[in-house]
Amino acid sequence: MKKVRISVGSLVACAVIAVVASLVNVNNDTTIDLTERMVVDHSAPAASAVVNIEGVITEVGEDGLSFTLDNGMKVVVTDETKLGIDGPTAPPKEEQFFEPTFRVGNLIGGFTEDKTTEPVTAAVIYTNWNFEKPIR
Repeated sequence: MKKVRISVGSLVACAVIAVVASLVNVNNDTTIDLTERMVVDHSAPAASAVVNIEGVITEVGEDGLSFTLDNGMKVVVTDETKLGIDGPTAPPKEEQFFEPTFRVGNLIGGFTEDKTTEPVTAAVIYTNWNFEKPIR
């Protein structure tokens, strides 16, 4: 008897869904053109950054500014390397995932102009953070 009630209840629920779905789609003969509402500002900051340096640091050089990632990529940070995220929509520096030093176990996200060199020279390091043992 219990199985019959469950079966009948399921059948009724399916029928209700089918009726509601057909009523919802009755007046959708015309398409809505949203392009009139779209505003494109080409001077606005991009929604995401290009990342081609990413991984976890497995080894740090004696200079403290070069390191090897878990994927084997060797990275060098120079005086020209930008650190952190900047721009009008960037969070304050103290809220960014960026530690003051590069150390083993830190997650790195960054960008280089040329991935073919060994080691690559980082143009930007966006993230330098250890989620298990953060410094700050």
